[in-house]
Formats: sequence, structure tokens, C-alpha cells
Amino acid sequence: MVAYKAKTAGNLRQYIKTKLDKWGFKLFARASEDGFIHDMVLYQGKTTLEAHGVPLMPEQNAMGVTSQIVSVLANTMSSSTTTAIFADNFFTSLEIVRYLNCRYTGAARDNRIGKLPLKSSKEMEKKAVPRGTCDHITSDDGILALRWKDNNVVTLLSTDMGVEPMSSVYRYCSDTKKKEQVSCPAVIKSYNANMGGIDKSDMLVHLYRTPLKSKRWYMRLFAYAIDVSLTNAWLIYRRDCKALAVDGLPLKHFRIQVFKDSSSEKPVTSRPRRSAAGSPSPNAADVPKPVQGHRSHTPANSVQFDKSLFHAPVYTNRHSCKSCSRKGNILRSNVACLVCKVHLCLKPGRNCLIQYHGHI
Repeated sequence: MVAYKAKTAGNLRQYIKTKLDKWGFKLFARASEDGFIHDMVLYQGKTTLEAHGVPLMPEQNAMGVTSQIVSVLANTMSSSTTTAIFADNFFTSLEIVRYLNCRYTGAARDNRIGKLPLKSSKEMEKKAVPRGTCDHITSDDGILALRWKDNNVVTLLSTDMGVEPMSSVYRYCSDTKKKEQVSCPAVIKSYNANMGGIDKSDMLVHLYRTPLKSKRWYMRLFAYAIDVSLTNAWLIYRRDCKALAVDGLPLKHFRIQVFKDSSSEKPVTSRPRRSAAGSPSPNAADVPKPVQGHRSHTPANSVQFDKSLFHAPVYTNRHSCKSCSRKGNILRSNVACLVCKVHLCLKPGRNCLIQYHGHI
């Protein structure tokens, strides 16, 4: 959900009481287990799938809405035969598993699996049935239907994994006040290990969101698209760092670095032009005016320590020295660097203009 409470978006704004952000734009997405978003669909009512640009086949038109969404997102996969799909109980049904005919595992609701010869959920929820009890059946076309009792009864459909080999998981027992081993089928273990890509993506996107405020509803989606793009870029960056065995930047510093590199303050790559008289023609208005309570402008290292640039002193208004001023000991200067746009001392005993650029 992309949070949005205003009414200017019309029917695009949805209300889902089970979501943390109850009002907003509903997005259906396909993601990897690490949180990388590959494709998404914005819910737009009857025109949802038409706007995605993937034409529906006659078999897809006969499906339910959720099955259509899964089929459309699966159509954009580069290799559906080697990729395994994991979905929650909102999207899984027998019709979508049969239609995709690929490696699929998903939790399912009782009203979407038909009348399978399995123990009912009410029967397995009884206290007489021990935790870890499993009941399963395989259809002629290779679809495994499994019902397993954990803290709650879980129903799964799968064409990717089987019940064997059985393993054990630890669950807390309220009677003995300690953790006990519970038998777990292989398909349950695989489902738990590979689910959660969407939740991880939502967590990463909501950690540091783009501070964009606007009355235009589509700007909220634009900001979300920026956040998803940055998160995807950071995940690829982390993969490369892991392959090269180097420590990468955390997400926060990665976003800051992207902002600095894409900002309008580009480093000067050539010497400033001179006037007809042969002397520099600096403009005092080029130096950013400090704002009380804000940190002063800091040039990039590639600009500050580049000795090929013309770091000429400019006489301008009096402000704090960028190099030698400290909290409780503010020293001011009327001289600013023409390239770095910061104030620096230039007087006997305090030649910060030279020291700041790494000449001594």
C-alpha cells in the first residue's frame, strides 16, 4: 500500500482495514526473496490488467481477479520454467496452479482448493491432534495439497516440493514452558525460506522515504517509484559488493550518495572565465547564503582537493570560516573560495584557504 488519504485520486484510493496504511494505492508486485521488485500492477478496478499492457488469453478471462493478477505478473518473467513462484493465500488457488504449469508453492484458503480428501481444518484444530500433524494428497497432474498443524492449521498447494524429507522445527509449548521439536514437511520449510520478498521490500522502502509533499495524487506514486528504484539499485549494489568481498554502504548512506551525485551542484571541470581586463570576475551572489540552524555547504572531495582548479579568494560578506570554526569558537572571514563556495580565513596566522585545499 502507498499511503494516501486525500480524495483527489477518486476510485484509485482504496481502503483495506488489515493494512498498516489503511488508505492509499494498492499495488500487486512480484519480488525476489531478497526484496528486489521485478514487476508491479496498480489496482485500478476493471481496467487494472488493461493498463498493464499484457493481453489476456481466453483462459485468463475465465479466472478470478487474483488469479488473473498472478498470471499477468508471471507472464513477464524471463524464464518461467526455472523460476519458482511463492505466494500467500490471497493469490493461491487450484485454477492458477493448473494454468501456470510451473514450479509454484502457495498457502491457500479452504474455499479455493475445492473439496479435496483432506482432514478438515476444524478437525485438525482440535487439541487432541498434536502439533506437527500432516495430511496430504497428490493429484494426477502433480499438484500436492497439504494441510499441516502448527500454531494454526496451514494449507498449501505445490508443484515444486514434496513432503519428504521431513525435518524438525522448534515451537514453544505453553504446557511445558519450553521449546519442543515439531515435525515439518519439506514443502513448508521451503515456503518459509523463500517467502517474504514483498515484506522485505516494503520494510526497506519505508525506512527512508522521499520527503515529497504535493496536492497532486500522482506525485505520491512518483515518490514511491523513486524509493523502489533506489532500493532495487541498493540490492544490486549489495550483490556486487558481496561478489567482490568488499564492505558496501548501508541503505541510508547509499541514498545520500545518489542524491549528491545527481544534484544540480556539479563539480567545476574547467577554469573560470576571465574578464576582458584579464582579472577574475567573481560574483558574491554565487556563494550560498548560510541559513541559521542549517549546516553550511560542503564541496565534494573531488572539487576541494583538485589542485588543477582555480581556487581563487573572493571578497564577500562576512561569515564563519569553514575550516577553523568550532562550536564555542566561531571565527569569521570576508574571504570565500571561488570554486568551493565556502568562507575561509586569509590573514597572518590563519591561512585556512591554503590548508583547506590540502596544499600544506
